[in-house]
Amino acid sequence: MISNLDLFNPIFNFITTDISNSTTSLEFGWWEHLLASLVGILAGFLTTLAGLGSAITLYMLIHVIGLPDNMANATNRVGVLSMAMTALPTFYKKGHLDLKKTWPILSSLIIGAIVGVLLVLNVSNEQFRQIFKYLFIFLCIITLINPKKWIGPTNMAHKFNWWWMIPVFFGLGIYAGFIQMGSGVVMLVLLVLGAKLSLLDANGIKLASVSIYTFLVVCIFASQGLIHWGIGLALAAGEAIGAVIATRYVTNHPNATTIMHKVLVFMIISGTLWMFRNEIYSLFT
Repeated sequence: MISNLDLFNPIFNFITTDISNSTTSLEFGWWEHLLASLVGILAGFLTTLAGLGSAITLYMLIHVIGLPDNMANATNRVGVLSMAMTALPTFYKKGHLDLKKTWPILSSLIIGAIVGVLLVLNVSNEQFRQIFKYLFIFLCIITLINPKKWIGPTNMAHKFNWWWMIPVFFGLGIYAGFIQMGSGVVMLVLLVLGAKLSLLDANGIKLASVSIYTFLVVCIFASQGLIHWGIGLALAAGEAIGAVIATRYVTNHPNATTIMHKVLVFMIISGTLWMFRNEIYSLFT
């Protein structure tokens, strides 16, 4: 136990509801670890290019492997961290991350993510999901309208409007710190349409912010014994492989932004259908 986190014990007690034993009491065989790695490859590839890979991994961790919800949420962050830290160096070397220009965005996301971990006593997981899924309807519309906005280069003459960008990215960071799923997609939409960045440059910022705040979140979850390290490391290995494949492909392809836009549209539409699956099912029953 990390002593300086004692102040937040009530919050962590809430997080660990229904988890009375440590993660070591949950033992899994080779096939669960193999499954986590294989699913991780797909998730790492999709998340590097667009986002929503966590929708796949969380479903696998909860409904197939059988981790409790909150433990799955924590364990999933190990894979996300591996993906982001694997892909980030290549994006940086290729010139797709301007830290001098975008540090306020990164700071807002990181601070928001830390706050998101500490707000679980006030806002439930379900409340976050209900708010977020309606946002995806809006994302579907704006990603399908005027695709030329998505495939252009970064507008170097555009000046960031920090009055709206800092609070918006801070709010996105709060969600990312609490659940993670889908935050990367929203980040790309805001950076491309709001900050006038190319999809490649927007992805560089996404990967940088995810690397930093996910590292902090993993440290907090790990200190409370919420991470199943066996499954988490298997997932991390898979996501790293997926990230390498995606990064090498997209940073060297002449039509990278067009490909990334198509993947982004596919993931947003798929995510929207998944989030509204119960409502859709009720229409046909």
